[in-house]
This record gives sequence, C-alpha cells and structure tokens, in this order.
Amino acid sequence: MRLVRGCLISSLAAAAFIAALTPQSDAVAQRAGADESEAAAQETRRTPAMRERVYSVLAEAQACAEMDDYPCAMEHLADVRAMDDLNSYELAQMWNFFAFIYYGQDRLDEALDAYQNVLQQPDLPIGMETDTLFTIAQLYQATEQYPEALETLDRWFAVAQNPGPQPFYLKAVIHYQLQQYREGIEPIRAAIQLAVDRNEEPQEGWYQLLNVFYFELEDYPNVIRTLTTLVEMWPKRDYMTQLAGVYGQEGDDQRQLALWEAAYEAGWLQRGTEYVSLAQMLLASEAPYKAGKILQEGLDDGTIESTMANWRMLAQAWQIAAEDELALPAYARASSLADDGEIDMRLAQSFANLGRWEECIESSRTALNRGGINRADQVNLLLGNCLVEERRYSEALEAFRSAARDDRSRDSANQWIAFVQGEQRRERELDAMVQRG
Repeated sequence: MRLVRGCLISSLAAAAFIAALTPQSDAVAQRAGADESEAAAQETRRTPAMRERVYSVLAEAQACAEMDDYPCAMEHLADVRAMDDLNSYELAQMWNFFAFIYYGQDRLDEALDAYQNVLQQPDLPIGMETDTLFTIAQLYQATEQYPEALETLDRWFAVAQNPGPQPFYLKAVIHYQLQQYREGIEPIRAAIQLAVDRNEEPQEGWYQLLNVFYFELEDYPNVIRTLTTLVEMWPKRDYMTQLAGVYGQEGDDQRQLALWEAAYEAGWLQRGTEYVSLAQMLLASEAPYKAGKILQEGLDDGTIESTMANWRMLAQAWQIAAEDELALPAYARASSLADDGEIDMRLAQSFANLGRWEECIESSRTALNRGGINRADQVNLLLGNCLVEERRYSEALEAFRSAARDDRSRDSANQWIAFVQGEQRRERELDAMVQRG
C-alpha cells in the first residue's frame, strides 16, 4: 500500500509554500488548526524571523515551482543556500522547500534527507516540527521503509495535539505492511472511533483493513462483525459473499444460505460456480425446486458450464422435487457427456417414475452396457421391474437372476423371481383353460 501522492503533496505544499513564504513578524510560525495549548507551547521557542532578502529569493523559487519549472526553482534555492549567514529558521524553510522540489521530481530519498535537515535546526516552531515529522513518516512509508516510518510516526504522536483519524489509519497500514496484524487493530479502531466521535463517517477502507487483521489472525467472530458492518454501510457483492463464506466455515449454514440468496436476488452472482454453490446449498437445505430453477437458468443461458456434473445435479434437483418430466432432458444431456452408465441408470429411474416402461428398459440396458456402475445389481432390479410391467417375464427373470448374484440384492431378487414365476404359471393355467374351454 502506497500513500496517494495528492495527500502528501498537500502536506508538503502547506509546509513549503505557505509557511516558508509568510514573513514572520514574531518568533512563532502560526499554523492553521493549531489549538490554544499548542500555540502556547510554540511561544516558548524563540524562533528567529525570516529576513526580507531570504524571503524574496524563496518567493522567486515559489513562482518557478508553481509553473513546474523545477530547475529554475533549484537555482533560486541554490542562491539561498549560498548565503553564509542564514539563521536556523531560514535554513529550516530552505530545506523544507528543497524537500518539496525533490518530491515533485520523484526524488524521494533526497526529499527525506532534506526533511531530516529541517529537523536538525534548533528552535523549530512546534507546528513545523510536527508537520515535518508526519511528512517524514509518510515518505518512509511510501519508500517501503516501514520500521523507520513506524518509529517516526510514534515520535509524531508523542508531540501532536489532538490528532485526527488519518494518522491512526497510517499507523495501522504500516503495521499491516510489517505483517504485525495484532498490533494494527488498536490504531485502526482508534481511527474509526475518532471519526464517530467527530460525527464523521468512518471510511470504508478502514473497515476493510480491520477485517484483514481479524482474518489473518483467524478471529472469525470479529471477521463476521466487521463484514456485517461493511455489508450494512456499503452493500456490495464481495462483502456479502465473503461474509457468507465465513458463516459456512463457522457452520452457520442458514445465515450462509440467506446471504447467498440475497446476493442472487440482487443480481450479484456473476460466475457459474457461484450459481452452482447456491444450488448445492439449496439442495442441502431441502429446497430442490429452487435449486433446479437456478441451475436450469444458468445452464440454459450459458452462465453455468455445460458439464456432465452440472447437468446431473440439475436432473437430481428436479427428481428430488418430484419433477421427473423436467429431470428427463437434464439426465439425457448428462448422459451424452458421461463416460459410464451411472447417468443412464438415473434416467431409467425417472422413466420408471413416469411409467414409461419401454424407455426405462432401454436406459437400464444402456447403463449396463456402458458399465462403470457402482450397483449393477440395482440396475438389474430396475430393469426387471420395468420388464414385468411390460409382461416380458422371461427377460425379467434373466435380469433378476443377474441381480441375485450380488449378496446385497439376493433376497429382493429372489422374491421377484418367485413372483415372476408365479405370474408365468398363472398365465399358463389361463391359457390352458382357454384352450379347454
């Protein structure tokens, strides 16, 4: 994370242009926003005044800088530096201006050195010292010198009067960059609380950073609380799906599902995998019809990838919802993408549920022929049942005898064999009676 240049420029501009080029009528450099206690502290330092001849050269440098003519500005600053009788305040303002010019040219290391020279001057106005310390902390952070940034910022806090939320946020950012997640919590919470105390709205990024700290520490109850605040104050897709994910991780399936459904209704689900995840949660929550609607919509419009697994899930959703007619085309699509007969077995079951016996027979046999079935005995039982419905008893007996070879289906298959043989005897007796009659 790097600080936005505009924020740093404004700080530098305030220090270099306004403070440097305001003639001093007394020993105190007045700062906008300084409170009474700070002003009183400033008066205890006898700061030399800036003389007119120094001020006029710095004013010329300012005119050049305002036109982004940095070489011209540097020439005038060199003229100031050549003066051999500069007092401490004039030296401080000269180095302050050097820092601004260096920063404008992205010469950040030289800007840092110039600001350190500002601090070396005795009897600095309190306001100038605190402004310089804060700017140095920002520059250290921008140049990824994080320990130095933190140390300088702590020095600034030691002398600053009534700091606002932003410095606390900066401190939290530096802790993040040092991977000091636990240490970053206090300053970012302080930034949020200060904003609330001042009747200001805390910034979204502050809560985002707080959430990162809690997440990295695996403090999921506080992750939930922070994400809940983000959802309430800045309702966005990412916050809602992240919060749903944490609820799922914590085993709160109902809240997880509620958030996913809300995201779906808001049109925030964008990827096919998200639609599939929602459908899976709905199936687990015994809402198969809604799962089927979502999967059907996504597969039809191409949002969900057309894979065997996704078509199978759709077919299962419709089947669980007792919508076998809707399950049939889904199973057919899944079967066309499958490498084994597992889907054909499920398709056969749907045909059986609808009393479509011939199609049940065909799909059952396709399943057996394709192979790769976990329970071929169950497919043979299903095939035998559909054959019985069509009164094709000899074929049914063959299917039941195949099923009986598996210990798991032997009892059931033998019962069916006995039933079919009984039906065959009954039909033979009827035929004999007809012939005698």
